[in-house]
Amino acid sequence: MSTIPRSLLLLAALAGGPEAAAFTYLEVGEPVEDVEMPTLDGRRERLLGKGKASLFVFFRPGQDHSLDVLARLAKLEREFAGKPVHFAAVVGDDSPAADVRAAVKEAGIRMPVLLDRGNAFYGKLGVRLHPVVGIADQGGRLAAYEHFRKVNMEDRMRVRLRRLLGEITDAQVEAVLEPARAEEGGPAQVARRYNNLARALLKGKNHAKAEETARKSLQADASLAAAHGALGAALAGLGKCAEALPELEIALRADPADAAALEGKKTCGK
Repeated sequence: MSTIPRSLLLLAALAGGPEAAAFTYLEVGEPVEDVEMPTLDGRRERLLGKGKASLFVFFRPGQDHSLDVLARLAKLEREFAGKPVHFAAVVGDDSPAADVRAAVKEAGIRMPVLLDRGNAFYGKLGVRLHPVVGIADQGGRLAAYEHFRKVNMEDRMRVRLRRLLGEITDAQVEAVLEPARAEEGGPAQVARRYNNLARALLKGKNHAKAEETARKSLQADASLAAAHGALGAALAGLGKCAEALPELEIALRADPADAAALEGKKTCGK
Protein backbone atom coordinates (compact mmCIF):
# COMPACT_ATOMS: atom_id res chain seq x y z
CA MET A 1 0.00 0.00 0.00
CA SER A 2 1.33 3.42 -0.93
CA THR A 3 2.45 6.05 1.56
CA ILE A 4 0.63 9.38 1.45
CA PRO A 5 3.19 12.11 0.69
CA ARG A 6 3.88 14.30 3.71
CA SER A 7 2.77 17.44 1.90
CA LEU A 8 -0.73 16.02 1.63
CA LEU A 9 -0.83 15.88 5.43
CA LEU A 10 0.04 19.56 5.70
CA LEU A 11 -3.42 20.98 6.17
CA ALA A 12 -4.28 18.38 8.77
CA ALA A 13 -1.21 19.47 10.66
CA LEU A 14 -1.76 23.21 10.42
CA ALA A 15 -5.50 23.74 10.06
CA GLY A 16 -7.60 24.06 13.16
CA GLY A 17 -11.23 23.90 14.16
CA PRO A 18 -14.05 21.56 13.22
CA GLU A 19 -14.76 23.53 10.04
CA ALA A 20 -11.55 22.12 8.57
CA ALA A 21 -12.95 18.59 8.27
CA ALA A 22 -14.78 17.58 5.11
CA PHE A 23 -16.31 14.36 6.40
CA THR A 24 -17.64 13.42 9.82
CA TYR A 25 -16.71 9.74 9.55
CA LEU A 26 -13.63 9.76 7.29
CA GLU A 27 -10.24 11.29 7.99
CA VAL A 28 -7.08 11.71 5.93
CA GLY A 29 -5.16 8.44 5.90
CA GLU A 30 -8.22 6.23 6.33
CA PRO A 31 -9.49 3.89 3.58
CA VAL A 32 -12.29 5.14 1.35
CA GLU A 33 -14.99 2.56 0.69
CA ASP A 34 -14.89 1.75 -3.02
CA VAL A 35 -18.65 1.62 -3.51
CA GLU A 36 -20.38 0.74 -6.76
CA MET A 37 -23.35 2.88 -7.76
CA PRO A 38 -25.67 3.33 -10.71
CA THR A 39 -24.69 6.15 -13.03
CA LEU A 40 -26.58 8.92 -14.73
CA ASP A 41 -26.30 7.10 -18.06
CA GLY A 42 -27.66 3.80 -16.75
CA ARG A 43 -24.43 1.89 -16.13
CA ARG A 44 -22.75 0.97 -12.86
CA GLU A 45 -19.38 2.38 -11.84
CA ARG A 46 -17.10 2.24 -8.82
CA LEU A 47 -16.05 5.34 -6.91
CA LEU A 48 -12.31 4.66 -7.15
CA GLY A 49 -10.07 3.66 -10.02
CA LYS A 50 -7.05 1.36 -10.20
CA GLY A 51 -4.49 4.04 -11.04
CA LYS A 52 -2.23 6.08 -8.79
CA ALA A 53 -4.92 8.58 -7.78
CA SER A 54 -8.70 8.86 -7.63
CA LEU A 55 -10.58 12.14 -7.38
CA PHE A 56 -14.26 12.26 -6.45
CA VAL A 57 -16.56 15.22 -5.94
CA PHE A 58 -19.85 15.51 -4.06
CA PHE A 59 -22.00 18.20 -5.66
CA ARG A 60 -25.51 19.63 -5.98
CA PRO A 61 -26.75 20.54 -9.47
CA GLY A 62 -28.53 23.76 -8.50
CA GLN A 63 -25.66 25.23 -6.50
CA ASP A 64 -23.37 27.87 -8.02
CA HIS A 65 -20.31 26.69 -6.10
CA SER A 66 -20.87 23.12 -7.29
CA LEU A 67 -21.08 24.26 -10.91
CA ASP A 68 -17.88 26.28 -10.45
CA VAL A 69 -16.00 23.27 -9.10
CA LEU A 70 -17.32 20.95 -11.80
CA ALA A 71 -16.07 23.37 -14.46
CA ARG A 72 -12.62 23.40 -12.85
CA LEU A 73 -12.62 19.62 -12.71
CA ALA A 74 -13.47 19.47 -16.41
CA LYS A 75 -10.20 21.33 -17.05
CA LEU A 76 -8.29 18.89 -14.85
CA GLU A 77 -9.87 15.93 -16.65
CA ARG A 78 -8.46 17.23 -19.91
CA GLU A 79 -5.09 18.02 -18.34
CA PHE A 80 -4.69 14.55 -16.82
CA ALA A 81 -6.13 12.63 -19.77
CA GLY A 82 -4.05 9.52 -20.41
CA LYS A 83 -2.58 9.52 -16.89
CA PRO A 84 -3.50 7.01 -14.15
CA VAL A 85 -6.04 9.31 -12.48
CA HIS A 86 -9.69 8.31 -12.05
CA PHE A 87 -12.41 10.98 -11.78
CA ALA A 88 -15.96 10.49 -10.47
CA ALA A 89 -18.82 12.73 -9.35
CA VAL A 90 -21.42 11.80 -6.75
CA VAL A 91 -24.88 13.31 -6.47
CA GLY A 92 -27.89 12.40 -4.35
CA ASP A 93 -30.62 10.64 -6.28
CA ASP A 94 -33.10 13.14 -4.86
CA SER A 95 -31.73 15.66 -7.38
CA PRO A 96 -33.88 15.73 -10.56
CA ALA A 97 -32.10 13.90 -13.38
CA ALA A 98 -32.76 16.79 -15.76
CA ASP A 99 -30.98 19.21 -13.41
CA VAL A 100 -28.02 16.86 -13.03
CA ARG A 101 -27.72 16.46 -16.81
CA ALA A 102 -27.87 20.21 -17.27
CA ALA A 103 -25.11 20.73 -14.70
CA VAL A 104 -22.92 18.09 -16.33
CA LYS A 105 -23.42 19.64 -19.77
CA GLU A 106 -22.76 23.18 -18.54
CA ALA A 107 -19.56 22.18 -16.73
CA GLY A 108 -18.32 19.94 -19.54
CA ILE A 109 -17.25 17.05 -17.29
CA ARG A 110 -16.81 13.59 -18.78
CA MET A 111 -16.38 11.63 -15.56
CA PRO A 112 -19.08 9.15 -14.51
CA VAL A 113 -21.81 10.68 -12.36
CA LEU A 114 -22.74 8.23 -9.60
CA LEU A 115 -26.27 8.34 -8.17
CA ASP A 116 -26.23 7.85 -4.41
CA ARG A 117 -29.46 5.97 -3.68
CA GLY A 118 -31.19 7.45 -0.66
CA ASN A 119 -28.03 9.51 0.02
CA ALA A 120 -26.67 6.39 1.73
CA PHE A 121 -23.01 7.06 0.91
CA TYR A 122 -23.35 10.73 1.84
CA GLY A 123 -24.58 9.60 5.24
CA LYS A 124 -21.92 6.93 5.67
CA LEU A 125 -19.12 9.47 5.17
CA GLY A 126 -20.93 12.31 6.89
CA VAL A 127 -20.45 14.81 4.06
CA ARG A 128 -20.58 18.22 5.73
CA LEU A 129 -20.66 20.74 2.90
CA HIS A 130 -21.17 20.88 -0.85
CA PRO A 131 -19.21 20.84 -2.98
CA VAL A 132 -16.33 18.83 -1.54
CA VAL A 133 -13.57 17.05 -3.42
CA GLY A 134 -11.80 13.98 -2.06
CA ILE A 135 -8.54 12.54 -3.40
CA ALA A 136 -7.51 8.95 -2.69
CA ASP A 137 -4.10 7.37 -3.22
CA GLN A 138 -3.33 4.15 -5.04
CA GLY A 139 -4.11 2.15 -1.92
CA GLY A 140 -7.58 3.70 -1.66
CA ARG A 141 -6.85 5.88 1.37
CA LEU A 142 -8.03 9.45 1.64
CA ALA A 143 -4.95 11.52 0.83
CA ALA A 144 -6.58 14.95 0.82
CA TYR A 145 -9.80 16.88 0.48
CA GLU A 146 -10.77 20.32 -0.72
CA HIS A 147 -13.76 22.50 0.13
CA PHE A 148 -14.89 25.18 -2.28
CA ARG A 149 -12.68 28.23 -2.44
CA LYS A 150 -12.72 31.05 -4.99
CA VAL A 151 -8.95 31.36 -5.21
CA ASN A 152 -6.36 28.67 -5.79
CA MET A 153 -8.66 25.62 -5.61
CA GLU A 154 -7.80 24.32 -9.06
CA ASP A 155 -4.07 24.68 -8.35
CA ARG A 156 -4.45 22.87 -5.05
CA MET A 157 -6.22 19.91 -6.64
CA ARG A 158 -3.66 19.83 -9.45
CA VAL A 159 -0.61 19.67 -7.19
CA ARG A 160 -2.19 17.00 -4.98
CA LEU A 161 -2.76 14.79 -8.02
CA ARG A 162 0.68 15.48 -9.45
CA ARG A 163 2.31 14.58 -6.13
CA LEU A 164 0.50 11.24 -6.03
CA LEU A 165 1.69 10.66 -9.60
CA GLY A 166 5.26 11.41 -8.50
CA GLU A 167 5.60 14.33 -10.90
CA ILE A 168 6.52 17.00 -8.36
CA THR A 169 8.24 17.26 -5.01
CA ASP A 170 6.90 17.86 -1.52
CA ALA A 171 8.38 21.36 -1.56
CA GLN A 172 6.48 22.25 -4.73
CA VAL A 173 3.23 21.05 -3.21
CA GLU A 174 3.87 22.90 0.03
CA ALA A 175 4.48 26.15 -1.83
CA VAL A 176 0.94 25.96 -3.22
CA LEU A 177 -0.85 24.57 -0.16
CA GLU A 178 0.52 26.80 2.57
CA PRO A 179 2.70 29.62 1.28
CA ALA A 180 4.31 31.30 4.27
CA ARG A 181 1.54 30.09 6.65
CA ALA A 182 3.95 28.57 9.10
CA GLU A 183 5.76 31.88 9.53
CA GLU A 184 2.64 33.84 10.52
CA GLY A 185 2.13 35.04 14.09
CA GLY A 186 4.49 35.36 17.03
CA PRO A 187 7.35 32.98 17.89
CA ALA A 188 5.19 30.73 20.09
CA GLN A 189 2.57 30.34 17.35
CA VAL A 190 5.21 29.63 14.72
CA ALA A 191 6.82 27.04 16.99
CA ARG A 192 3.52 25.25 17.58
CA ARG A 193 2.72 25.16 13.88
CA TYR A 194 6.09 23.71 13.00
CA ASN A 195 5.78 21.19 15.82
CA ASN A 196 2.36 20.10 14.53
CA LEU A 197 3.76 19.71 11.04
CA ALA A 198 6.77 17.77 12.31
CA ARG A 199 4.46 15.33 14.07
CA ALA A 200 2.40 14.89 10.92
CA LEU A 201 5.63 14.12 9.06
CA LEU A 202 6.55 11.54 11.69
CA LYS A 203 3.26 9.76 11.05
CA GLY A 204 4.20 9.62 7.39
CA LYS A 205 7.63 8.20 8.32
CA ASN A 206 9.40 11.17 6.72
CA HIS A 207 12.00 11.44 9.45
CA ALA A 208 14.47 13.65 7.60
CA LYS A 209 11.93 16.37 6.91
CA ALA A 210 10.46 15.94 10.39
CA GLU A 211 13.89 16.66 11.86
CA GLU A 212 14.26 19.78 9.75
CA THR A 213 10.78 21.00 10.69
CA ALA A 214 11.21 20.28 14.41
CA ARG A 215 14.43 22.28 14.39
CA LYS A 216 12.52 25.21 12.87
CA SER A 217 10.06 24.90 15.74
CA LEU A 218 12.85 25.07 18.29
CA GLN A 219 14.46 28.01 16.50
CA ALA A 220 11.21 29.89 17.05
CA ASP A 221 10.78 28.75 20.67
CA ALA A 222 13.48 26.62 22.27
CA SER A 223 11.32 26.13 25.37
CA LEU A 224 8.63 24.12 23.56
CA ALA A 225 9.14 20.68 25.06
CA ALA A 226 6.90 18.97 22.51
CA ALA A 227 9.20 20.13 19.72
CA HIS A 228 12.11 18.47 21.51
CA GLY A 229 10.03 15.31 21.47
CA ALA A 230 9.37 15.62 17.74
CA LEU A 231 13.04 16.26 17.07
CA GLY A 232 14.08 13.30 19.21
CA ALA A 233 11.59 11.00 17.51
CA ALA A 234 12.81 12.12 14.08
CA LEU A 235 16.44 11.55 15.03
CA ALA A 236 15.56 8.13 16.44
CA GLY A 237 13.86 7.24 13.17
CA LEU A 238 17.06 8.20 11.36
CA GLY A 239 19.11 5.94 13.64
CA LYS A 240 20.76 8.88 15.46
CA CYS A 241 19.93 7.69 18.96
CA ALA A 242 22.86 9.42 20.69
CA GLU A 243 21.44 12.74 19.53
CA ALA A 244 17.84 11.69 20.01
CA LEU A 245 17.84 10.60 23.64
CA PRO A 246 18.60 14.00 25.25
CA GLU A 247 15.80 15.57 23.21
CA LEU A 248 13.40 12.80 24.15
CA GLU A 249 14.19 13.21 27.84
CA ILE A 250 13.37 16.93 27.69
CA ALA A 251 10.00 16.15 26.18
CA LEU A 252 9.17 13.33 28.59
CA ARG A 253 10.05 15.38 31.66
CA ALA A 254 7.40 17.88 30.54
CA ASP A 255 4.89 15.27 29.36
CA PRO A 256 5.52 11.63 30.28
CA ALA A 257 2.70 10.60 27.91
CA ASP A 258 4.19 12.26 24.80
CA ALA A 259 3.46 9.54 22.21
CA ALA A 260 6.12 10.61 19.71
CA ALA A 261 8.81 10.77 22.40
CA LEU A 262 7.82 7.38 23.80
CA GLU A 263 7.95 5.88 20.33
CA GLY A 264 11.36 7.45 19.81
CA LYS A 265 12.72 5.82 22.98
CA LYS A 266 11.27 2.50 21.87
CA THR A 267 12.99 2.86 18.51
CA CYS A 268 16.27 3.42 20.31
CA GLY A 269 15.69 0.37 22.50
CA LYS A 270 15.21 2.37 25.69
